[in-house]
Amino acid sequence: MHLPPHPILSETSIFLQAERISVQYGETRALKDVSLQIPTNRVTVLIGPSGCGKSTTLRCINALVKLSSGVITYGDESIQNMNETELRRAMGYAIQSVGLMPHLSVEENVDLVPRLLGWERSGRAERVKRLLNLVRLNPEVYRNKYPHELSGGEAQRVGVARALGADPPVLLMDEPFGAVDPLTREQLQDEFIHIQRQLKKTVIFVTHDIDEAIRLADYLVIMREGEVVQADTPANILASPKDEFVERFLGPDRSLKRLSLFTADHCCIQKVPSGLEEPTKSVLPEDSTSCYWQVDAMGHPIKGFMWVNGRLVSRVVNSASHTVQTYSSLRECMATILSLGLPAAAVVDDEGRLFGEVRFETIQTISIS
Repeated sequence: MHLPPHPILSETSIFLQAERISVQYGETRALKDVSLQIPTNRVTVLIGPSGCGKSTTLRCINALVKLSSGVITYGDESIQNMNETELRRAMGYAIQSVGLMPHLSVEENVDLVPRLLGWERSGRAERVKRLLNLVRLNPEVYRNKYPHELSGGEAQRVGVARALGADPPVLLMDEPFGAVDPLTREQLQDEFIHIQRQLKKTVIFVTHDIDEAIRLADYLVIMREGEVVQADTPANILASPKDEFVERFLGPDRSLKRLSLFTADHCCIQKVPSGLEEPTKSVLPEDSTSCYWQVDAMGHPIKGFMWVNGRLVSRVVNSASHTVQTYSSLRECMATILSLGLPAAAVVDDEGRLFGEVRFETIQTISIS
């Protein structure tokens, strides 16, 4: 039996397909005839209450959990017919507890799978350097450190780098950011979006956090008691929950959650860096819904200006917390706007230079559309 294609699959191919898979432990059915299609080069997120079967589904895909019935097709072949060791080495795997080898350095951890696969040493060293740069960890600083010398966020970044070590076609991620504080978690989500935009991997991601799921997913699968309740794009699920369970699971702030579907670069108005001078009324009219951004010699925003009751008001911009990046969600943009009390949020590029702004009026329009 083949599942009818989902609309998102019209934009890509089916990477992996599960057909009526079940897992039974004694009298308990952990999975009940679950059928799924995983789109290529997209992020599929599995979510649901504890015990719903999302992690079990993920572990079935790399044969860590044996199927009681059903079939998972990877390419043109059932995974049940594949060598389990080779199958797992062909899949990147990142988990909540990171799972770094404590006796290995960061470089040795990231290099682990390429070494097991017999890659040339010179190519492996370059691969480690590239991956550490990708997750924004300076190789010269971090390659010789050991896991106990890393913060939680740094360890998770190394875990993602290790999962990408052998350039696997698919990345399995089981609550990878679940053990860190909310601020670090948000930063790791930013990094994940940044990396995925560059690599365009096929990702299967498990989380219990609905905000994280909506923000990261191209395809969202909501599970309950070992079954798939609804599988669709986040936008469609937010607009039309299938039943009362899905509606309650999404929470009462569905309109606000929609802001996580959009990133700053999709509605950013580009701005020319304004230098160190203050704005005149000809540059920033009193009725403007925009901001005037003062930048330093490097192009980093340092002040934002607006008119309030005929008076020019400025806010000091701390680039670490008062700006957003091109891949930040509109929800983050809104938080930044409220934090600074300006009518717009400054958008910066990867080097922290002013790129443009996202205006409150734009966010308001999207939130009610």
